[in-house]
Amino acid sequence: MLNLDESLFHWSNVYGSYLRTTGATYLGFSSLMALNPFMAPISNEIEKWGRYLVERGRPMERPTWFSPNQVVYEGFKVALRKFNRTHLGHPIVFVAPEAGHNAHIVDYGPEQSLVECALNHFPGDVYAVDKQPAGPEHTAYDIDDSILSLKACAEAIGEPIHLVGLCQGGWQSAIFAALFPEHVRSLTLAAAPIDFHAGDATIARWAKAIPQSTYEQMVMLGNGNMPGCFIVQGFMLMNPYDRFVGDDTGLLRNITDAEFIERHRRFTQWYYYTQAVPGTMYLNIVKKLFKENQLIQGELEVLGRKVDLGRIHHPLYLVAGQKDDITPPPQLFAAEHYVSSEIVQKAVMPAGHIGVFMGKQVIRDYWRHHLPQLLAYAFAN
Repeated sequence: MLNLDESLFHWSNVYGSYLRTTGATYLGFSSLMALNPFMAPISNEIEKWGRYLVERGRPMERPTWFSPNQVVYEGFKVALRKFNRTHLGHPIVFVAPEAGHNAHIVDYGPEQSLVECALNHFPGDVYAVDKQPAGPEHTAYDIDDSILSLKACAEAIGEPIHLVGLCQGGWQSAIFAALFPEHVRSLTLAAAPIDFHAGDATIARWAKAIPQSTYEQMVMLGNGNMPGCFIVQGFMLMNPYDRFVGDDTGLLRNITDAEFIERHRRFTQWYYYTQAVPGTMYLNIVKKLFKENQLIQGELEVLGRKVDLGRIHHPLYLVAGQKDDITPPPQLFAAEHYVSSEIVQKAVMPAGHIGVFMGKQVIRDYWRHHLPQLLAYAFAN
């Protein structure tokens, strides 16, 4: 069966090989021209372009986890990873977004990893739910299945968890906490849409304006699943100049800056390595959440029950990004008006959407203090 994400991965590397060959040719010309003092200025420019082409054509690699871990549970389209080998109890579980990218955003890199931050500052067990790419066997996988996957992970851990849901993993975490409150000790939602019609988010406007049949056709092109590359292209079109022009000009301008190049490589490997989302689940997310806003209205039915956010009584922590144009703060902060939690804390970080999860400043100034606070609550109760 055709897998558009894997095909894109393959052809990106084919095109990358062409760019690297061209860049090597430029570097060769530049070395020859450098022998002539009159051609040195031109030589420097050609060398710069050569290095840019070589870097631009760098082979795509499958992302790997930054922190050592082991899979302690494996279920249908999900793996539960544990990052500390000793048993400490008081588990914290990170639920990554499921929107065309892989779960490695929770363990992105040095000083940009929620997992690393938890290992250093949260003296409990640290887990992450690794959402696997959707294959032919996952086309019928639905919202119900995603919640059952979280339930299976919680049961594998064996005690109530501090649940941290990021973006699309956030509304899943909120649903889980409402349906199975006995499995949750505290709930943290970061850049997570709860009221999908609040704020002025471009992605929400598009979802309401684009006919459902268009999404169905995209799922058909993915043989029953939504190709991650389609989703990521949609994100890119929200900021077309930055993604299609600015990123490349920035790379060319900073091609001699080793620190910049390292950051660029890490982000590129994560952002452009896409994975499919189950087709049935994706279409229901668009229809029931983005178009009809059923979660906030109490009309969303999951596992045969309507989701009542009022059943969330746990300490609730809401973390938004001031510059988030995908999930603006009002979409998240609406949650406080529908839950029964006595403890509700809100924070607005100086960050864009994914910066809320992996920005160095946000991890240093917020998460480093927030994660120990969760455990302090556990010991106090």
